[in-house]
Amino acid sequence: MRIFYGFLAFLVATNSRALAIQARSDKEQPQTVVSGTAVQSVVPVQAQLGSGLGASSSSSSSGSSSSAGGSGNSAFHPLGPYVNCSFLPRDFLECKEPVDRQENATAKNGRPIGCSKWGGSTYEDVEHTEVSCTVFSDIECFGNRTFLRAGVPCIRYTDHYFVTTLIYSMLLGFLGMDRFCLGQTGTAVGKLLTMGGVGVWWIIDVILLITNNLLPEDGSNWNPYV
Repeated sequence: MRIFYGFLAFLVATNSRALAIQARSDKEQPQTVVSGTAVQSVVPVQAQLGSGLGASSSSSSSGSSSSAGGSGNSAFHPLGPYVNCSFLPRDFLECKEPVDRQENATAKNGRPIGCSKWGGSTYEDVEHTEVSCTVFSDIECFGNRTFLRAGVPCIRYTDHYFVTTLIYSMLLGFLGMDRFCLGQTGTAVGKLLTMGGVGVWWIIDVILLITNNLLPEDGSNWNPYV
């Protein structure tokens, strides 16, 4: 009788162990979830962790040879941790000043980098060019850290201030002080000798300044900082 009960207990223990192994195997296999008309394959979390560990261990040797900024990878991953270096804003870059072509259009045709003219009161009047930019050393990004950035306006600032020039034009315009400040020496002398064109030239220059039609001789823009 004892032998019979012992054999029965052995069968029950063996059957429960087999059921536990089968349940664990079913848990690790991908399951199919039907939601309406869509069918989605669901992989258990344990299987994902296992595959992730395997992928990380297999790629550890290749990842060590890539650079810190991700430039060693052959393809750019938009969902990766690094942004493309050429997409960084100007605050993260050190860019050179536009090259002055001294109003030589043929030189610019030979070398596309540079400005053939400077300044302009509207966007259409301002010429744009490419400049060389380098990412700061403490910024991590993907791709080449030195590149050409297009769309840089050909604008430069000198010591010309609109408010100061306007005050000179209103108070001392009959002496040509406004045109002396703008670097227009020839017309300034003529304005001085004629006492502001008997007052007419004086008034006209004030109107030209207000309408932004009288600008510095060197082609620079008004300095925005007072």
